[in-house]
Amino acid sequence: MKLLIIDTETTDINDAKVCEIAATLYQVSDNVRETGAICSISTVLPVTENPAEFVNGISPELTLNAPGWIAQIFVETLNKMPNAADYAIAFNAEFDAPLVDKLLNTNLNWLCAMKDFDWGYPTKNDSYKLTDLALWMGIGISTVHRAGDDVRLLVECFNRRKQQLPQIVNQAVFVANSPIIEFKAMVGYDNRELAKTAGFYWDGDRKLWTKKLRECRFDEFVKTLKFGVEVI
Repeated sequence: MKLLIIDTETTDINDAKVCEIAATLYQVSDNVRETGAICSISTVLPVTENPAEFVNGISPELTLNAPGWIAQIFVETLNKMPNAADYAIAFNAEFDAPLVDKLLNTNLNWLCAMKDFDWGYPTKNDSYKLTDLALWMGIGISTVHRAGDDVRLLVECFNRRKQQLPQIVNQAVFVANSPIIEFKAMVGYDNRELAKTAGFYWDGDRKLWTKKLRECRFDEFVKTLKFGVEVI
């Protein structure tokens, strides 16, 4: 099985334009000697402004003065790489997948390394940072918030689980194919902190504490709660 591990850096969250993209083709095998990164590529993409420069350190001048043929060759190569991959993976696929699919004009089979994979990380909800996962695995971190750095960090997380990786990936595929359901916390004002701690979000329009989760994980999650829930 081959996986295309992808990360992007963008100019914003709400009106995001990709200013950098990186990808590594990663092979998964029952034989650990046949498991690992095969090919990696990364490039900046031209943007005229970057409000998120304070986060990723990518100035518009850097992207505009980079040789144009580099980005062109990279995107052409990236368009071919999914042909060799069974799945595309991003740490936060909910954010990266639409951007990459639009950039490449494609519709990849996506897995989310944060929400679909069970790394054994002791989190109380399905939202955590790649850096936290890496540190928990004993991986040293030197730089973050550049696409190439974040892809390499996620690749090393895969490397730390080579023995169990086929089972971990197959389970992630099962989870990703499970429908997403939305439900609300049955809490009042006095115990609203219970919902917040459990990873529910306040929906101001509907006046509800809500959460979305894969159906296959719903029953197990509900058992951890000190309050009732109702599927919306």
